[in-house]
Amino acid sequence: MIETQFRISYSMLSDVVKDIDEKQADFQLELANNNIKWQLGHVIVANESFVFGTSEEGNILGEKLGKSFSPGTSPQDFTGVEPTFQELKGILNQQLERILNALDEQMDKSRKAPIANMDTFAETISFGILHTNYHTGQIKLMKSMLDKLDQGV
Repeated sequence: MIETQFRISYSMLSDVVKDIDEKQADFQLELANNNIKWQLGHVIVANESFVFGTSEEGNILGEKLGKSFSPGTSPQDFTGVEPTFQELKGILNQQLERILNALDEQMDKSRKAPIANMDTFAETISFGILHTNYHTGQIKLMKSMLDKLDQGV
């Protein structure tokens, strides 16, 4: 069931971001704390932690992307070394396959350190699906707002 939920969540997210270009992804709406690029990078970083834990436990993306997309970061802090939006979309697809291949093994493990009072990977993996869907909604809303701006509405 968890595998199916991850597939559906990543499919919905991929569908929302497929037609977004670099310019749209980098644009920050005036009242928003972040942009579409940050949202997508954040989902990737969060799920890496939710499913794989720390770098010692199998997290391979946190060190590379965490400085830019972890909670508390912002696109205003981008230094220019971040992956492009197109690269993030590729990373998302690769990550899904890694997640699906690791789910059975990870579900039975305890975390080295809890995240948001969740001590097991079963808890954080399930939360990862909810978190992905939340940010998919945020991206969809931002995309809709950008489309309205582009139309001059």
